[in-house]
Amino acid sequence: CADNFTERNSYEFIVKTHAGYRAWCNGALLSEVQLGGDTIVRHWSIEETMPAYLASVAAAAYTAVRDTFVSITAQPVPVELVARPVDTTGMKNSFTHLQDAFDGFERRFGAYRWNKVGYVLTPQGAMEHATSIHYPASIAGGSLDYENVMAHELAHHWFGDLVTCDRAEEMYINEGFAEYLSYLFLEDVYGPATYRNTVRLNHRKMLQRAHLLDEGWWALSEVPQEWTYGETVYNKGADVLHSLRGYLGDTLFEQGLSSFLSMNAFSPVNTTVLRDHLTAVTGMDMTDYFADWIQQPGWAAFEVDSFLVGAQIGGTWPTNVHVEQKQRGPSAPYHNVPITVTCYDMTGAEWRAPDPYMVGGTHSAFSIAPPFPPSAIMLNTDERLSLAMTTDIDTLLGASTTTYSHSDFRITVGSVPGPIPIIIQEYWVAADPETDEPFAYKVSPDRYWRISGNIPEDAVLSGRITYDGRNTITGALDVGLMEDVNGVAFDEDSLVVLYRPDGRWPWTLHPDQTLNTLGSTTNKMGRIDFNGLRAGEYTLAWRTSAVGISAPSPPSTWTVHPNPATDHVCITRAGSPVLGRVDLIDASGRVIRTVPVNGNVLRMGLDGVPAGRYSLRHLTELGDQPVGNVVVTQD
Repeated sequence: CADNFTERNSYEFIVKTHAGYRAWCNGALLSEVQLGGDTIVRHWSIEETMPAYLASVAAAAYTAVRDTFVSITAQPVPVELVARPVDTTGMKNSFTHLQDAFDGFERRFGAYRWNKVGYVLTPQGAMEHATSIHYPASIAGGSLDYENVMAHELAHHWFGDLVTCDRAEEMYINEGFAEYLSYLFLEDVYGPATYRNTVRLNHRKMLQRAHLLDEGWWALSEVPQEWTYGETVYNKGADVLHSLRGYLGDTLFEQGLSSFLSMNAFSPVNTTVLRDHLTAVTGMDMTDYFADWIQQPGWAAFEVDSFLVGAQIGGTWPTNVHVEQKQRGPSAPYHNVPITVTCYDMTGAEWRAPDPYMVGGTHSAFSIAPPFPPSAIMLNTDERLSLAMTTDIDTLLGASTTTYSHSDFRITVGSVPGPIPIIIQEYWVAADPETDEPFAYKVSPDRYWRISGNIPEDAVLSGRITYDGRNTITGALDVGLMEDVNGVAFDEDSLVVLYRPDGRWPWTLHPDQTLNTLGSTTNKMGRIDFNGLRAGEYTLAWRTSAVGISAPSPPSTWTVHPNPATDHVCITRAGSPVLGRVDLIDASGRVIRTVPVNGNVLRMGLDGVPAGRYSLRHLTELGDQPVGNVVVTQD
């Protein structure tokens, strides 16, 4: 037989042992013959076909603990837990939820297609040998701490053993699926909250470290063979399968994969086969999902760039929502992504759109009809998709300090007039580069935060952001930020926190902050504390210009619409009429267009303006003030 992923065979094993040892192999024991003395010959056979790497022999002074599961086909399935006599009690206790795993996988992905369920304790492992899993004795001593590994190895009897990737570069079909099924096992046994927390912990790790642990950004369908069994394959594989479930919903997810396993049982498969089968069976075109999540590296994040609330119609407020997409790592923009939308009003009341909206490309727009005029609109708050963002949700109640591990943010509550629901989102993508002082800062290309909630003016809150620019597996939060730029060397003493109310405004220096380099200004580790935390967006930056820091401008009363805009943009100002001019400024600080102001309303034509993101500034003889940002698109 050939040692590859595509050739499959049935196997027979005839194994001679002595000194009290007995051999356990794949399949069924056909006979055991005593040759004389303590010599034994055991004959095993497995009729189901499998690749050569799944064949196995283990021999020791073993005994078996036996059980029987009843399949969804109503047929009995023998179960053998094989260990030395001294280890059997611990093994049974560690495998308390084995039947839960078996039943859950059958319910979701179809009947178990093998002649038995078998685990054999060995000095090392684990390895998914079909029907005779080699399992490390060190994690089967009675604790349930590693039962996810037990579930992972059983899951291979659907993904990896029943269907097998046809080449090593697509090992996520074996290992990513098996790892994800172990999360589903935890959901079945311990509930949705445990599942969500497992997904969130894994997702946070993958966003920060997968490309460091595997020394590169790899597409799941083209992982280099030196990383066949790396973090990308196992854990990012599981992460994007959580998103596949989010795309399809539970019913189509399970129906599509059950059909895929049934149609391709005991066969090699690949990404194309999986994509095309899911498309045919679910009725959803999965081309974009696979192109975005499987066939390219990196991640995507979607943010609400702006929204415009219209006049009430009946019991709803029609609202136009504009969404911007950004990338983490070397990925192209995603397309046709079904994303959930949640609206909040000033009291904290919540309304979620009943169906996801499709977004894609660098900019998207859609209309919703919430039952109140929203003060905030957020995407993916249910974390249905593993996007380049991590979230913590809390309610601030009284004097306290809380570190939010998923969003890398700390909030200290001095006092609050009442409970304040709050959402902290960390976006693992570049912050917009526009600041109220062009050329003054290098704005973080790594991450920024959005704080959402109705925070009263008399709430006394402070925040802390910990920075880490070390290019190490345990660091690597702000590597891009702390690189030199345009001949200016990075200076840790120049790190600051910038703030803006939302994406319509340029960043401004937060007025009350303290940098703590933790004793060293060269190790790229430290923290910044700031007082007066309020709803809005925060990011890190460092000053690259020798010009003195000016006082931040107060939020203006300008309104910019439509946004995104194609052929023109209207700019209006509340209050008394003003004079001066408004400049349209690109990301490099160049003035692209200027319109005079004489009153409260002006119209700026955008003919010939390239697509992109621009800032608007109002200039008078007394100074200048940010107006907002506008995204220019082209038909």
